[in-house]
Amino acid sequence: MKIRVYIFLLVCFSLSPLLGQKKKKDASSLTHAQSEELMTEAMRHYMKDDFDEAILMWEHLILEIPKEASIYYYLGKAYLAQNKNSLAFQNAAEAWKLAPHSMDYGLFYVDIALDLRKIDEALAALHKMSEFDQIQPEIGLRLAQAYLWKENGKEALNALKKVEVWLEDFPEIVRTKQFIYLKEKDVLGAISAGFSLIENSPDELLFTWDQMETVWDLVSGKKLQEDLGPLKSKYFAQGQLNLMSAKLFLEAKDLDSTCIEILHAAADSRMSSEILGQLTIQILELIKTKEHWQTVYEMVLELKGLYPIDPRFSALEGDLWANISKFKEAQDSYLKAARMGNAKFEVWARIIQLDYEMNLLDSATTHAEEALVLFPNQGYLWFQKGFAEYLNGKVSESIRSFEGAVPMANSQDGWYTQLYGLLGDAYHSKSLYKQSDACFEKVLVVNPTEEHVLNNYSYYLSLRREKLEKAAFMSKKLVDKFPTNGTYLDTYAWVLFQSGAYEESLLYIEKALKDEKQNSSTVWEHYGDVLFKNGRVDEAVKAWKIAKSLEGASNKLDKKIENKRIIEN
Repeated sequence: MKIRVYIFLLVCFSLSPLLGQKKKKDASSLTHAQSEELMTEAMRHYMKDDFDEAILMWEHLILEIPKEASIYYYLGKAYLAQNKNSLAFQNAAEAWKLAPHSMDYGLFYVDIALDLRKIDEALAALHKMSEFDQIQPEIGLRLAQAYLWKENGKEALNALKKVEVWLEDFPEIVRTKQFIYLKEKDVLGAISAGFSLIENSPDELLFTWDQMETVWDLVSGKKLQEDLGPLKSKYFAQGQLNLMSAKLFLEAKDLDSTCIEILHAAADSRMSSEILGQLTIQILELIKTKEHWQTVYEMVLELKGLYPIDPRFSALEGDLWANISKFKEAQDSYLKAARMGNAKFEVWARIIQLDYEMNLLDSATTHAEEALVLFPNQGYLWFQKGFAEYLNGKVSESIRSFEGAVPMANSQDGWYTQLYGLLGDAYHSKSLYKQSDACFEKVLVVNPTEEHVLNNYSYYLSLRREKLEKAAFMSKKLVDKFPTNGTYLDTYAWVLFQSGAYEESLLYIEKALKDEKQNSSTVWEHYGDVLFKNGRVDEAVKAWKIAKSLEGASNKLDKKIENKRIIEN
C-alpha cells in the first residue's frame, strides 16, 4: 500500500506517542525511548530485507506492547516477504482486529486471505469494510475477485458496478467485466462492456485475443447474427465483430457471406491471421461446386496479399488445389509455405504425401530429409523417409530410417502398425529373423487383426518352416475373413504345404487361382509344387511353365520344368 520510506517515517514520527501511551497502560518493562528505538531498529532491518532480525525485534516488542496493531501489521508484512503466508495471515488478522477502521490493515488481511483461498473470511472482512465506504474501489475490486472465486459472477458484477464511477475507464476493469460476462455465457453483455473501452480508446480491441477463444466457443445462433448487424456498422473498425459474424454464417453454411465477413475482418490490421486461417479451413467443407471453389480461392489470394509473410495462406491455397486433385499445384503451394519459415510440421507431411500420390519416391525421400532438418524429433518423417526408400528397393537405408522413427513411435499413432509391419518386412529380407518377428509381434499386440502382418508373418514362418502351427492360426484368420482373396488363400495353402498337409493345401491353392487379380508367378509356382506333392507331375510341370511366363518368375523354375520335380536348393 505505502512505499517503504513512508512506512519508516510513519514509524519514527507518528507512532512514538502510541508507544509511550502503551508503556504506561501495559506497564512495559521498556522505557518510551527504548520502545521507540526498538521499533526504529526493526524497521531498518526490514528496509534492508533482513526480515529475520526485524521479526525478532517485533516479536519482542509485542510482548511489551501486545495491543499495538501496527506491530502485527509489520510482522505480517515481514512474514509475507518470507513467503510464510500462514503466519502473515495470523498477524494481519490480529492487526485488523485491533484496528478495524484501518483500510490499510483491512486490505492487507483480505489480500492474504484471497491468496490462501480463504474466500469466506475475505468476503466477511470486505463487507464489514464497505460499511464505512461503499464506493471504495479497492474494496469493490477485491469483492469482485472473491465472488469470482466463489463462481458467483452476478455478485462480482454488482461489486464492480458500485465502484464503476471511479474505474469505468480502466482497461483492466473492462476486461474483468468481460471475463465475468463470458463466464456467465453472456456474449452480448461482454460486447457491451467492451464498448465503453473502445469508445474512449479506439485503438483498443473489443476483446483480447485470449478472451476471443472463449467468445469463439459461445458465438452461435441466428439471433446473435441479427444483433451484430448494427454493431458492425457502428464499430466498423472492430474486425472481431466481423469474425463473430463469419463464424455464424459458417454455422449457417452460407459460404459467400462467410467469405465476405472474413475479408472485412482481415481489413483490421490487428486481426489474428491464425483465426482467419482456422475459419478458412472450415470453409473448405462447404465447397460443393466449381463456383464455390473459385470464391474461396479468390478470398485466399486476397488473404495471401494481406499477409505476404504468413505461410498459413499459401498452405490453404495448397489445400484448395488438393481439394480438386491438382497435386502438382498443391505441392508447389505447400512448398512455398514450408520454405517461408515457421511452417507447421503438417505442411511437410502433406508435401510428402503428395509425392506418394504422384509416385515420386526420390522426391519423397528428399522432402523428408529437408523436413527432418526442421523437425528431427518427428518420428512420422523418419517413417515416411523409410517408406520411400523401401519402395525404391533401398532396404538397408529404409531400415536405418525406420529405426530412426522407433524411439518416437507411440502405439496411439496411426502409422505405428505400418512402421513395425514394414520394418518387419525389411528385417526379414535381410535374414534378420529375430528382429523381424519382434516387429510383427509388436503390431499384433496393438491390432491382432492387422492383415498385412498376419499374412506376411505367417508366410515368412512357412518359408523358414518355423512355428507352423502359429503360422496356420494367423493365416486361417485371414482366410476365414476373406474367403476369396487369392493372396491370403495362397499363403494359407503354402503354410499347409510346409506342414505336409498336401491334399488340404491343394484345395486352398485352387481357390487362390480363382482370384485372377491376385494370380502371380509365385501362386502358379506354388500350385505346381502342391500338384507335384500330390503325385500329379504332368499338371505340375504345366503350372510351372505358366509361372515362368509371368513377371517375377523364380530362377528355380527352369530346373523344375527340366527335371520334372521340386528343386529344394
